[in-house]
Amino acid sequence: MKAIFPGSFDPIHNGHLNIIKKASALFSKLYVVVTNNLEKTGQTDIKIRAAKVIAVCQQINPHIEVVINDKMLTSDFAKELKVNYIIRGLRNNNDLKYEMELAFANKKLNENLETIFFVADYGLTEISSTFLKQIEQLKK
Repeated sequence: MKAIFPGSFDPIHNGHLNIIKKASALFSKLYVVVTNNLEKTGQTDIKIRAAKVIAVCQQINPHIEVVINDKMLTSDFAKELKVNYIIRGLRNNNDLKYEMELAFANKKLNENLETIFFVADYGLTEISSTFLKQIEQLKK
């Protein structure tokens, strides 16, 4: 079975890696899909983000493939890859509400796409990529 784990990964962090490790242990092929998030401004170039994701994922599992999706809806990209499972990570109740809405929308767009939620391990749930990026900008 194949799955996709889409995200902006700007930057990729230990919470993401925790979810990638869990998902790659269950699926014979995991596509880590580097995307643009229309709600985020000032994103790092997608190719730079993808290179960073490749660098850390190649050490996790040989069944992981990092790909870029800079134009398509995730539901359509999953169809193109012939994938029926989408992995999403949860940190808290706020994430659950948002992710459920996203899962319903993806299901409406692609009836074969099932969303599977993984909860990041304790201690990896408090910092988001957005906060990490803000910290990096303040250090400059």
